[in-house]
Amino acid sequence: MQKKILLIIFFTNCAFYGQNADNSIMGQNVKDSLASELCQIYGLDQGIRNSPGFNNKMLFIKHIDTFNFKRIILFIEKFGMPNEKLLGKENYKQECVQSAFGAVMLHNPHMLVNDKKNFDFFLKLVKEGELKAQTLALILDKYYWVKTHGESVLYGSQFGKPCLKQRKITDSARAVLGLRPLKLEDFKECN
Repeated sequence: MQKKILLIIFFTNCAFYGQNADNSIMGQNVKDSLASELCQIYGLDQGIRNSPGFNNKMLFIKHIDTFNFKRIILFIEKFGMPNEKLLGKENYKQECVQSAFGAVMLHNPHMLVNDKKNFDFFLKLVKEGELKAQTLALILDKYYWVKTHGESVLYGSQFGKPCLKQRKITDSARAVLGLRPLKLEDFKECN
């Protein structure tokens, strides 16, 4: 039993010590493990959505989304934003690796809009150049798009154009993210 515990500790330590050895086998093992974790997150996110219906499925999805959101934050805090350098070129090509962050974030925009700590965490990533401001705007716009049933957004993104009557609010919100104000044609008339 003690030998098993010592082996587990040894391999755990080797994995973390090998993290900086980009060209070593140990470094590749760490990259593979990180990519695997992202694939697990993505698999859970998509698996529950694609499963056959059952009682309280939507409630269960909300719990899974919250769980995955916390896993993504922990991942970023510990290892940094998922990217090719962190995960390796081959790992980063995998759909589940590239899609994990986006899927989880787009299912949890309320966790940013309604929680300043979370918002500030991702805003810091934008300011450090680890996350594109446009990506954060897209995630945040998903919240407003859902809340208004597709009628309105705040930042202007793939989810649509913001309302012209809220131009000052939009420009101010965009400035916080480091984005330029939108042009007049990037707004729409709203009631």
